[in-house]
Amino acid sequence: MQAKIKTQPYEYFDPIFDGSFEAPIDTEYNLPDYCPDIQKILKCQAVPEVSSYLISEDTLTVDGVCDIRVLYLDSKGDRVYSCDFTKDFTASVKIKATEEKAVAYIQSALDHITCRAVSARRVDMHIAISLKALVVVQKQELITCDMGDDSVEKLCSTYSAAQAVNAVCHQFTTEDTLSLKNGKPPIETILRKNVTCRVSDYRLSDGKMEVTGTADVCFLYQSAVDGTSLEKMNATIEFSQSIDCSGAEEGCICDLKAVVGDSSIQPREDDVGEYTNVNIVVKIFLVAFLYKPCEIEVIDDAYSVRAPLELRYSQTSFLQIDRTHTEVLKKKSALTVSEDEIEKVLDIWCEQDSVQTVCDKGKLNYRVRYTVCMLYQSSGGRVLYTEKPFDYNAATELGDSQTRKTDTFSRTELWEYRITDKNTVEISVETPTSTFLYSRTSVKYLTSAGVNEDAPAFETEPKLLVYYASAGERLWDIAKNHRALLSDIQAQNDLYDEVVPTDRPIIICNR
Repeated sequence: MQAKIKTQPYEYFDPIFDGSFEAPIDTEYNLPDYCPDIQKILKCQAVPEVSSYLISEDTLTVDGVCDIRVLYLDSKGDRVYSCDFTKDFTASVKIKATEEKAVAYIQSALDHITCRAVSARRVDMHIAISLKALVVVQKQELITCDMGDDSVEKLCSTYSAAQAVNAVCHQFTTEDTLSLKNGKPPIETILRKNVTCRVSDYRLSDGKMEVTGTADVCFLYQSAVDGTSLEKMNATIEFSQSIDCSGAEEGCICDLKAVVGDSSIQPREDDVGEYTNVNIVVKIFLVAFLYKPCEIEVIDDAYSVRAPLELRYSQTSFLQIDRTHTEVLKKKSALTVSEDEIEKVLDIWCEQDSVQTVCDKGKLNYRVRYTVCMLYQSSGGRVLYTEKPFDYNAATELGDSQTRKTDTFSRTELWEYRITDKNTVEISVETPTSTFLYSRTSVKYLTSAGVNEDAPAFETEPKLLVYYASAGERLWDIAKNHRALLSDIQAQNDLYDEVVPTDRPIIICNR
């Protein structure tokens, strides 16, 4: 006979895929007629941008576009040009099949690129794009929290946890036409672009999520006035989105990320026919995982004073969320060139940045990697390019935090530089980070308890026993071993802690 059980639902996000996969691109590009011949390639930049994704049965398919720009010197070697084009890509990976609605968080990055000019008019490239994806479905587990049988003694524990509320992926496009600032000259050609986005604030209430943020745009262009000078432009586009999110309410914990998808920056003519405006289109993915705090009671063990029980157990894990820790890491470094002296920095930026985090002994440890790229003019009038990878560690005290796991979202930006001597540029970078701090507790809990019909019942004659207990013994173990009611042992011996405080005799009265 099975004891009646009472259950408590626990919602959680089940990862059906958490990993990386690649999308290779092999392509060649022939320069259009209006582009001059290539003397030397300075830099080949490829930026993969996700356009959409589809989850169908057991497959995740990601579609995107790779924005490719080749900076090179013309045949005379004194002017910088850019040939730019896009290449579509598609990549698929097998995932665990599921019938529930799945939500994916996808990041794309350049893994590897080789670029060479096979002639003055043609460029060959091999590009490897890395796609990192987390795909989850929301599931429910029924946790046994009580048994309706007075003859069954139960050992219970209570856990503070966070259970899943909802996961959403909202994608939208923001667009604006902006004018060049501070009387900058009109645009002839855009040589390089960089687009990032960030969330400024969010609010949860009544099944809605209100999100505000910005798309930050930076681009380098060739002036149409003389065709040689290079200019830089920074712009910000604000966005505000209202997203339906069932279960969202004040008090929920939100792990929110904003990722740039495909984007474009196109020069536009003004009233007099000069290209002093730019049309900016940016696709943004907002991915949110919502949780709420809860208390969960589980049954660790059980026994009956009347007959042997057959116990069945299950294993699960509960999520505990500490907090989201935000911090801006700052670092100064030096970029030294060996080829000619530096006369002027034409453009300098960061790329291929990443941050790895780990919690250890109450500290949040960072490992920051990035590459600084610099386009400069030498004292001899030549245009040159150099780049250098950087790698440094940092740590932050978390106090008495019990966090064991981290999930960090970051970007590294160059915010200041200065030429310190004829061959060195001092650079200062900052890395805004947002780290989701959490832990998981593995729990074994009782799912059912049934009387073994074939086993004889225990003797029911009352017995009085004196047991000599050692300090630290659990009262539960003593009661279970002697098939006595725990409440009786506690009352008869005036002991209400979980363990026996000192060596002493224990009166056990079976009834």
